[in-house]
Amino acid sequence: MAAEALPRSWEAMLPDGLQALLVLQERDSRKSQLDKVLAAVPRDRVAVETRIAAHKAGIDAAKKAVTDLELKRKELESNLRTLEGQIQRYRSQQIQVKKNDEYQALSHEIERTEQQIGAVEEQEIELLYGLDEEKARCAEAVRVLEAAIGDENAQLARLAEREREVRGEMAAAQAEVERARAEVQPSLLPRYDLLVRSAGLPVVVPLRAGKCGGCHLKVSNGIETDARTGTKIVSCDNCGRIVFFEF
Repeated sequence: MAAEALPRSWEAMLPDGLQALLVLQERDSRKSQLDKVLAAVPRDRVAVETRIAAHKAGIDAAKKAVTDLELKRKELESNLRTLEGQIQRYRSQQIQVKKNDEYQALSHEIERTEQQIGAVEEQEIELLYGLDEEKARCAEAVRVLEAAIGDENAQLARLAEREREVRGEMAAAQAEVERARAEVQPSLLPRYDLLVRSAGLPVVVPLRAGKCGGCHLKVSNGIETDARTGTKIVSCDNCGRIVFFEF
């Protein structure tokens, strides 16, 4: 419970020094919240950068699919040129041969090569259709993924801005903590700091129905009585947190 939220009647019932501890606890809690926000920024940034890398990999994959088909098309074109060159050589040889069987053998090779050319041309036509489709898919994928990268970069910018804001708030929060610590009785600070390290905030908690507001276990009758009277600062006999009676 924040110290400012306590009614004036409650403050009169708090043991000497406890109100200052409650103020310090509220300031420390605020600073702790800011610490958590700052600690999350690097993790959030890595998550965003990981998504950006995945989007870029998707773009590269889409472009590679197109590139692979274009390389395959060039390979088919090269094969066609090679086969056409073979036919020209066979025809040149036909002019020079004198035996009929040699002429017929070359004709057979020409026919076989022309069939190969036909098969390659069919492959090329099919590939060209596939290439057009792949280019369309690639263009759409690039459009979507580049838009996603833009959104992620905007998120990085927001994270950077938030980090700057929180660091400014942190400086102010640290100053508030220092001022609050100066108001706490020196004898209570080591006790408070030890509890913060061992139990974590909050370490100054109310008693409700005889139970500690920190560990939620029932305290002894003596602790409850002392807390109710408000004559001295007492601690939960289970967890060690400082307790005060909540009316």
